[in-house]
Amino acid sequence: MRTGQANGRASKPFAVALLLFLLAETQYAAEDHFDYKFEYYAEEKDRIQVRTHTGLFEQSLTSWLALRGSVVYDGISGATPRGGPPPVGSKQVALANIDDARYAGALEADFRFGRHTLCPGLALSYENDYESVTPSLSYFVDFNQRNTTLQLGVAHNFDRLTAGLYLGPEPQERDSTDFLVGLTQVLTPGTLFNATLTLGTADGYLSDPYKGFRFTGYPDPNALFPERRPGHRTKQILSMSLNQSIEPLNASPEFTYRFYHDSFGIFAHTATVEWFQKFGRRVVIAPLFRYYEQSAADFYRLSFDADPSDPDNPNNALVPQFYSSDYRLSRLRTLTYGVSATVRVRKWLALDAAYKRYEMRGLDGATAASNYPRANIWTVGLRLNY
Repeated sequence: MRTGQANGRASKPFAVALLLFLLAETQYAAEDHFDYKFEYYAEEKDRIQVRTHTGLFEQSLTSWLALRGSVVYDGISGATPRGGPPPVGSKQVALANIDDARYAGALEADFRFGRHTLCPGLALSYENDYESVTPSLSYFVDFNQRNTTLQLGVAHNFDRLTAGLYLGPEPQERDSTDFLVGLTQVLTPGTLFNATLTLGTADGYLSDPYKGFRFTGYPDPNALFPERRPGHRTKQILSMSLNQSIEPLNASPEFTYRFYHDSFGIFAHTATVEWFQKFGRRVVIAPLFRYYEQSAADFYRLSFDADPSDPDNPNNALVPQFYSSDYRLSRLRTLTYGVSATVRVRKWLALDAAYKRYEMRGLDGATAASNYPRANIWTVGLRLNY
C-alpha cells in the first residue's frame, strides 16, 4: 500500500546550483555518476517500518542529450491505524498489519538545444495492491545570460488499486494531472531564488482502502465500514526557496516555504531551514529543521451515530455524503529535524549519511494521540563519478 504522498521536486537548475556549491571546485555535478542510497524509516511502538534501496544514474550521451534514471525497492512492514477512534475502553486505536514491497523505476531524458531543454520522462510503480504509470514532460528555457530559467511541466498518473481491507471485490482506478510553472533567478553571485506553482486535479477512487469509519449505532460498536471521500479533488501548491552563499563562513543556508490547499478543505504550510557548512574541500555538514501544519479536511469526523445496516434508523438520513476518520486528514503538525554529512573521499567517490527525527501531533484535541506516529530515519549512501 502507499504510505505517504509524493512531494514535488525542485526545479533542475536549482538542484544543480546547490550541488555546485556543495562540491564547488570539483565540478561534482557536471560528471556522469551513479548513486546508491539506503534509508530505514522506523516508527516507534512497532508501527510502520520501511527499508528503501535506491539506485540513480546520470549519463551524458552527447552534447545535446543526457539520461537520468532510478530504481527503487521498498520493503514495508508493521502496523498502521485502521481508522476511527479507539475501541470502547481503550486509548489505543485499532491497527492493521502490513507486509508489502514496492518496485519502482523512472527514466528521464534531457534534450538540450541552445538555451532550451526538453525533458520527457516515464515512471512506473508496482505493489501487491497498487500499480501506477506516470508519463511527464518538462521544458526549461534560459534567459538573461542563463541567470533566469523558466520551467513548465506536466505529469499524469494512471493509478490502479487492486486490493485493500475496504476496497471491495473490484479494482478501482484514479487519474491525476499536475501542471507546474517555475522560475529560478540568480539574484547575486551568491544568491539563488526559486518559485514554483503547481496546479493539480484528481478523479476516481480517492479514498484509502485501508482506512475504515465507525458508525456507533451499529450493533458491534467497534466495527469499521469503508470511508467515503469525494471522487474529485483539485490542489494548488506554491513553493519558494532562497539559497544564500556566505563566503566568510564557507557556508550556504537554504530557506524554503511551501503553501498547499486542496478542494478537500485542507490548508497546509511547510517551512524548512537547512544550513550547508563546508569544512575544507571534502566535508559538508547540513543540519535541518522543518515545520509543517495543516487544517482538517471538511469531511473529517471521528465517528457518526448511525447504523448503515438498519434502513429504519432515523440517524441514517443525517449521515453526510463524505466522511473519513483517517488521522492524516485531521488538524495536525509535524516536526522534522536532523543532520546530514557528505564526505568527498576521492575525486570519483563521495559518501553521505543522515539522521532525521520525525514527530507528528494532532491539534484538534479530539483525535486519539495513539494515531500519530513518531519515527527515526537513517540514511546512508554513496556517489560514484565516472
